[in-house]
Amino acid sequence: MGKASLRKRLQREQRQALQGPLACVESEAAARGVPWVRGRGGPEISAALGEMIAGSLSPSAMSTAPIATKLIASMDRHARGKVVDFAAIVAGRKAAEELQETVVTPERLKAHHPAHAAYIYAQNQVSVLSEQLTELPHMAPFVKIVAKAEDLYMPGGPPMSPLTASYFTSWAFFDACVGPAKETIGTVILAFGAKFGIHEELLHLIRLMQQSRMGLYLHEGTEGDLVILRELGTDTLCRAISPAGYNGQKGEIWYARVLPPPLPQTGVHVVFTTPYVILHPPLAEWRAYLRRVLPAGPQEARLHTYEQHMKYGPTRNYWNDFVFEGYVNHRAEVIFLAGLPDLPASRPHFIGNS
Repeated sequence: MGKASLRKRLQREQRQALQGPLACVESEAAARGVPWVRGRGGPEISAALGEMIAGSLSPSAMSTAPIATKLIASMDRHARGKVVDFAAIVAGRKAAEELQETVVTPERLKAHHPAHAAYIYAQNQVSVLSEQLTELPHMAPFVKIVAKAEDLYMPGGPPMSPLTASYFTSWAFFDACVGPAKETIGTVILAFGAKFGIHEELLHLIRLMQQSRMGLYLHEGTEGDLVILRELGTDTLCRAISPAGYNGQKGEIWYARVLPPPLPQTGVHVVFTTPYVILHPPLAEWRAYLRRVLPAGPQEARLHTYEQHMKYGPTRNYWNDFVFEGYVNHRAEVIFLAGLPDLPASRPHFIGNS
């Protein structure tokens, strides 16, 4: 299977996977006056983008400009073109419509919590737009990074790989960055959407996902269906739903992507990935790890460094390696890890241990 086909397969599997364990948003949000489910959003933009792609956009001459800038400039030139290729327009719209058919339906969303459902819808639209945008030559650096990681880690979840589809595609869309501006597929979509009219409420959800990252959390108990998590690097406390179905036990250390409340009326955070529970080493050694990687100095600087460290790592695959080599066991709703990120020999499947 070619790299482009593998990338598309993973993106479509991710859309299907996200439709499984979550909450109603389209009907509930519409009833509450939330506009992103009704206004100009993913489907309309996707169709217009499909037409542009079918018209064979060529790379811009601005080779040193940010990718988003080059992409938008090319699309502006395409839109101003006087020659209309009707066959390309029809083909592009048809391809976009086929992609939109893979997006989760309102009926499927009704099974899920509204906070998680909002992010499912946004992630599905990001996946569709990503699949279209990565056909363009401007996006080749992202395609190269993601394809290489797919070959290396074979993501999709245990037993094949501990990197789940939700973990890997969130990394691929929002963390895998290019250039000094740290552009991601997510930042390109945000720039593209702001320029070409994606509804602000949908952009808001995508922006929250782009600003997100994995984090290290101490489990501090439960309140009903909510998990109480305290982040080790920031000491912030949140109450979150865990749609994968694992609420855990007090004292566990979680490695997870926890998203903020997507809409004011939802009020809860969302553990967006299947939780990774770290069996050992104990909490004291994780606090020692953070002292090693975070600089001494003002708290503000330490917080910034922690956030950058968790989102990007010292190297691109730092956290991917940690998950891949730290795998111990799993259940459908949780994956268990062991070891430390900066001590490769502490991880069960570090190649040097064999």
